[in-house]
Amino acid sequence: MYLNLVAAVRAAIPKKKFWLMSADEASNYASGSSRYSENKSSKDACQASLMEILESQIIPNLLKANESASPFFSTDGARTELPTQEEIVRFAQLCIDADADAPDTFVQSLIAEGLASEAIFLHLLAPAARHLGYLWDEDMCDFTQVTIGLVRMQQITLRLGSEFQEKRKLAMEGMRALFAPVPGSQHTFGVLMVSEFFRREGWQVWMELGSSEATLLEAVKKDWFDVIGLSVGIDAHVESLTDSIRHIRLSSANRNAKILIGGPLLALSPDLYKEVGADGAASDAATAVELARTLF
Repeated sequence: MYLNLVAAVRAAIPKKKFWLMSADEASNYASGSSRYSENKSSKDACQASLMEILESQIIPNLLKANESASPFFSTDGARTELPTQEEIVRFAQLCIDADADAPDTFVQSLIAEGLASEAIFLHLLAPAARHLGYLWDEDMCDFTQVTIGLVRMQQITLRLGSEFQEKRKLAMEGMRALFAPVPGSQHTFGVLMVSEFFRREGWQVWMELGSSEATLLEAVKKDWFDVIGLSVGIDAHVESLTDSIRHIRLSSANRNAKILIGGPLLALSPDLYKEVGADGAASDAATAVELARTLF
């Protein structure tokens, strides 16, 4: 699997070069001229471009290929302690290491101890994904590692879904939800996770991953949704989020649909939903389900 992931990335971006500056080079550039800042801007632009390719093209295809993977098996353990910070960091590292089976083995060991799948979703996978983001921002891992780590986390999310849905509640009559990253963003991991939680509560769920605004608007125009959830990851997408929400309200087949937002920015700006015209915001998947319940 490791080699296959690397090959997929390289095949998708054969002519792109990922530029990384060493600490010594950074010092030399910063002391002499504006070349360092120019290179930094070039690097940031390259990162954004590569991540767009990763999450809009590579990840969806790899996830489809993983749909037939066997689920994790539960045991009679009774662990109540949530994953520690050390376990989160260790799991994130396993996801970017060469051993493709190590992340699955680690998660299975937690399940064997009795840790609930909900706790793994919220308190292992989500913070581990944020830790990968930190490593990326700090240039402590490269693009290929981020690719492998993110794909493996999403594959584990899908495999956990089978066990997680065993306790699914009866379908809520007529309750339909659509989740997508805000157009211009490719924050698909949170979309995938919140969808699992809503399905477990009996909602009928649709996802639009890596879609343009035109595709998203066509989806909400064509079908009736009670809830439309958008995930936003960075400040740069807040302005487009405001526009997207306004366009969704104008296009939606259900003019009374509740629009919710989520994503990493909510940790810093919990009232962001008021600024962008949404009906509410949730910092994690479980909170999003509770919020939707109160709205109806």
